Amino acid sequence: MIGVASKRKPEAGTVTLHLRVSVVLERDKPGFHAFCPAFKGLHVDGRTKKEALSNVAAAVSVYLDSLVRENEPLPLGPNLKLLRHEMSPPISDQALLEQVELQWPFPKAFGTSSNLRPRTT
Repeated sequence: MIGVASKRKPEAGTVTLHLRVSVVLERDKPGFHAFCPAFKGLHVDGRTKKEALSNVAAAVSVYLDSLVRENEPLPLGPNLKLLRHEMSPPISDQALLEQVELQWPFPKAFGTSSNLRPRTT
């Protein structure tokens, strides 16, 4: 999985969606071809697997912007899943908002992972 965040600075009160997108990667000399079944016509390439995935992330972002601009629904389903959403906190024009995605081994001393529930704000 590759973690990618939008380069745009969120406005106060913006809802940020965290999505999981299925990507099909194929070797295509001299590099890789990638496409997203959830997004009709979204095909990219890259010299390396990492570059192809980075190009997919950029193309998906543009595709999502287009859907919003045209007031079209997100094609949620098996190839595009909404993991969570959150409101962006109010920040000043001089501040930057960054987000980091990580994997953390959950200590067994705290119980099972089923005890974890997303916070609602």
